Amino acid sequence: MRSGLTNHQVTFVDGLKSYVCDSPDAVRGKIAADARLSVFECHTALASSLLCAGILLFFLLVVGLCHKFSVVWYMRMTWAWLRAKRKPKLKKGELEYDAFVSFSEMDSGWVEAHLVPELEQVEPRLRLCLHKRDFVPGGWILDNIMDAIEKSHRTLFVLSQSFIRSEWCKYELNYTHFRLFDHNDDTVVLILLEPIDKETVPKKFCKLRRVMNSRTYLEWPEDHDQIPGFWHSLRTAIKKPETGNENVVQFDNVELI
Repeated sequence: MRSGLTNHQVTFVDGLKSYVCDSPDAVRGKIAADARLSVFECHTALASSLLCAGILLFFLLVVGLCHKFSVVWYMRMTWAWLRAKRKPKLKKGELEYDAFVSFSEMDSGWVEAHLVPELEQVEPRLRLCLHKRDFVPGGWILDNIMDAIEKSHRTLFVLSQSFIRSEWCKYELNYTHFRLFDHNDDTVVLILLEPIDKETVPKKFCKLRRVMNSRTYLEWPEDHDQIPGFWHSLRTAIKKPETGNENVVQFDNVELI
C-alpha cells in the first residue's frame, strides 16, 4: 500500500486484519482487510473535480436551453403582461391617442418628415404617440411602452430592416405580441417602408408572424402619384371601427386581414 502523502511503499507489520479504519465514515470501525472503497472515495480530489465539472456543464446546458427557447424573454414579458392585466382597461372614449407609432431610430427621419406632418397637421387631424415626445422622461422603458399601447386606439409599426434589428422596437413588438394573444384584437397597422424578409422576424413572435403572413401591408409607394392614396388608406385603417367580427376590410385596394 502507498501513502498519498509520501508516495512511498507502506508495509503493515501485523497485516491488515490488525488495523481498524478511522475514515471515511462509510468504513469507520471496520477491519482494514474488510474495507472496500470506491475509486471516488480513494481519489477525493478527482471526485470533487468531476462533480464541479458536471455542475458547470449542467449550468451551461440550462443557460443554452433558456437562450434557445427564449425563456428569459417569456418570463419578462409574462411579468409585464400580468402587471398590465391588473390595470383597468381603458374604454374607447378614454384613449388619449389615435395611434402609437413604433419605429426604428434609423427611420425617424421618415416619421418626422412625412408621417407626423401628414397625420397631425392635415385635417382631420390625428393624435400620435411618439417615443421622443410623449414618453415619460426617466420612466422605465417597458412601462412607457405598455402605457403608450394601452392608451392608443391603434399600434402602428413602421417596418424596415432597421426595425427588425432594433432592441427598442423588440420591446414594443414583444408587448404587442402578448396583447394580440390575450385580447385577439385587431389594433395593429403595418407600414412596409422598404422590402423586408418576413423570416427575419424572430420566431418567438408566432402570433405576429402569422399576422404578417396573412395581412397585406400598407407599402410606402415609390411612385409619387400614389402617395395620396397611401395616406388615405392609412387614415382609414387607423380610424376604422373595431367590430371584433370582421376578418377582412377593404381600403382602396389595400386589404387588411
